[in-house]
Amino acid sequence: MQEQKDCRLILEVKNDNIMIQAENIDMVELATMCGALEQLMGVEAIRRGKSLEDVKDNMLDIHLAAMDALTDQIIEERGRECGSQKETFDTKGKKSEC
Repeated sequence: MQEQKDCRLILEVKNDNIMIQAENIDMVELATMCGALEQLMGVEAIRRGKSLEDVKDNMLDIHLAAMDALTDQIIEERGRECGSQKETFDTKGKKSEC
């Protein structure tokens, strides 16, 4: 059995910039924390009068936008590695020949 460890995720917003600090976090802990934040946000939205279906739809939109941003970031970073344009990558972020 794996030893449990303490971990920390700090999210901070300053001057419209989101800063993230993570300590001792692996994928499982990060996924667990993300799920907890989603539940917290959903509960708060329902308390403010949103329907459960609206909350689900909005959470899906947020997830899809985040994945689109990740795809764009990967494409841009890999493009810089090759010294080439974004067009050298497909929509799944797979690297084409440089």
